[in-house]
Amino acid sequence: MAGYVELYTEPRAPSFIGLGRDYLSAKAVILGVPYDAGSTFRPGCRLAPARVREVSQNLETYDPVSRVDSADLPVADVGDLQECISPLRMVELVSKVAAELSSSGRVVVGIGGDHTVTLGLVKGLGRPVSLVMFDAHLDYRDEYPEGEKLSHATVLRRLRETGLIKDALVVGARGVSREEVEALDEDVRVLYAWSDLSALRDELSALGKPRYVTVDVDVLDPSVAPGVSCPEPGGLSYLELQRALLEVLEDDVVGLDVVEVNPLLDINDVTSYAAAKLIIRALPALVR
Repeated sequence: MAGYVELYTEPRAPSFIGLGRDYLSAKAVILGVPYDAGSTFRPGCRLAPARVREVSQNLETYDPVSRVDSADLPVADVGDLQECISPLRMVELVSKVAAELSSSGRVVVGIGGDHTVTLGLVKGLGRPVSLVMFDAHLDYRDEYPEGEKLSHATVLRRLRETGLIKDALVVGARGVSREEVEALDEDVRVLYAWSDLSALRDELSALGKPRYVTVDVDVLDPSVAPGVSCPEPGGLSYLELQRALLEVLEDDVVGLDVVEVNPLLDINDVTSYAAAKLIIRALPALVR
């Protein structure tokens, strides 16, 4: 009988950095989620998985510091989830596929899609985790737009309501609403973009384990990542984000996603390249 991976995903060519599809022997698995019905401003993130894979072919995969080539790691690319318009259906399918992949210890690396896809990926873990979220926004509104409970602007709040997020650290936020700040409880901490990133290690020491990491690329400054739906001035540089991400990945991370690339708004694919490079750099830490 076919499993959820075979039922609900479709192979994509080219695959991420030329990886194979044999997920049964892999320690980490790439899963694209071409979904943007949860976007509240400008759609286009559904095109990101294909574009990130395409530009990844033009990036070097060898790291001269660690002397590890990510293309040689036990990582597979199973392709994309079938496209959905319904957010509830998307979350259901993502969680089923992610659960099947992660049940035997594989780390799922999701490529969004808007930030709503993180809800399905975390649900697929089937156990409580702590969350590290790199994001220009808090994504903690109760409804946005009015009457909409499930969108990329509400994902952290919905995650907390599931009980699957024990505590959370948001890194790089700078575009926030009064509603969100006032609704935060003591188990959701924020390291704002204007803070000293050297405080990250101390913040992590107060966070529980295991951890799930989600990277909304709008955490980067728009000068670095123009291809996002909701750009916010005053963001991180690429190297600041890479260093912070690698620091987070040093300890007990059970899943990762990179979301909110919008190829329709990008310039010379620089945002897609940034997302692809982040994943390439993260893979060695995820399979060690």
